[in-house]
Amino acid sequence: MKIDNIKIYDLEECIVASGLPMLSSYDENEFADNVMQLKSNPAQGRSGKHISRACKLASSDSASGHCNFLKGILVACNVTGTQAWWIQAGRYGHFVIDSSMSKMHRLKAMNLETCCHPKTSAISRQEVEKLAALDDIESLVYACPMGLELTARINTNYMQLRIMYHQRKAHRLSEWRIFCHWIESLPIANELLTGAME
Repeated sequence: MKIDNIKIYDLEECIVASGLPMLSSYDENEFADNVMQLKSNPAQGRSGKHISRACKLASSDSASGHCNFLKGILVACNVTGTQAWWIQAGRYGHFVIDSSMSKMHRLKAMNLETCCHPKTSAISRQEVEKLAALDDIESLVYACPMGLELTARINTNYMQLRIMYHQRKAHRLSEWRIFCHWIESLPIANELLTGAME
């Protein structure tokens, strides 16, 4: 599994916005100043009131709605994973695939020695190669090994990643453990993503 070309959007804005429910009046300049303070000095911001509040809210049960601000912290990246992993990842609600590699269009051209997970059986790869020679695309796609690795550009958010992390961090499929390790590397992950859920 490989994850690259990572972009994170609205991290500081959503941390500051987590305080909106307790405001009796809103000042757009104060909001912008607080965001700029977090952006310009993230280390100082971690000890401030906004990050403290956000960390407390992030640890709450998602059913309470207190951690909803995590939905606004958007994450986009390229993920290369096996078909087996992609099927499981598809169960998550906010895990949007922008574009992905196409088996239908490119399977015949793929080098299965380099495009498959190392544990993919040689027999599976040989079967696909035989079918590719017959030019039977439908049979070829159905015979494709679950270990075939495909890359897709995804969009998700911190709330979805938090749920995925807590559900999959000890999963038997090694790709989930790799994915969860990547989640641990995201900004303020310990406080917003991987910390205990109440």
